Amino acid sequence: MTPDELAARIQHTNVAPDATREDIERLCNECAANGFDGAMVNPIWVSLASRLLAGTDVKVCTALDFPMGGGTTAAVASAAAEAAGLGAVEIDVMTKPGWLKTGMDDAYEAHLRAIVTAAGVPVKAMLEVARLSSGELVRAVELSVAAGVAYIKNSSGYGGGNATPAVVSELSRLAAGRVAVKASGGIRTADAASELLRTGAALLGASASLEIVRSHRGAAG
Repeated sequence: MTPDELAARIQHTNVAPDATREDIERLCNECAANGFDGAMVNPIWVSLASRLLAGTDVKVCTALDFPMGGGTTAAVASAAAEAAGLGAVEIDVMTKPGWLKTGMDDAYEAHLRAIVTAAGVPVKAMLEVARLSSGELVRAVELSVAAGVAYIKNSSGYGGGNATPAVVSELSRLAAGRVAVKASGGIRTADAASELLRTGAALLGASASLEIVRSHRGAAG
């Protein structure tokens, strides 16, 4: 995989609570300059990112209801519709691991389905794999697929475990081609990024995107 091909699979991320306007402007400039797949920003910066990236191939992405996943379905659905209206073309949303563990499978699926419907753009379900048993993970994937999400994602990156080849491989196996897999959490090197793509990830979420691509270019050159 060439450095440019690797960059095109990365969603360059800054969802820090203290990210400034200048930080988001820098992120968007880096996305455009390096050919990253998307710029992942908090909802408050979607409008700015959409303006900055207009006319480029970089997707504006945002994440909702994370890391706690405590928002009501009505609130998160409303936020999804608002984010899409402001220019987000992909939305990552936290799932409800507590509902899953309680056996509230219908509510878990209905929540995700409501977000998918309200958003009208591809939705990625953050499963928090590290918090789930193997049986719970199977249910989480099946319910997410049934709800109509476009991607399943191993983690929000906050307490849900880092992406590993084993986790990505298992998600890919469970998805069975019905949805794509996004890997996130702890991806800091070109070797790690490449291995996650080889084991089934379609996209990577990373804040160390520049270092990943620069090191890959150095190795390739």
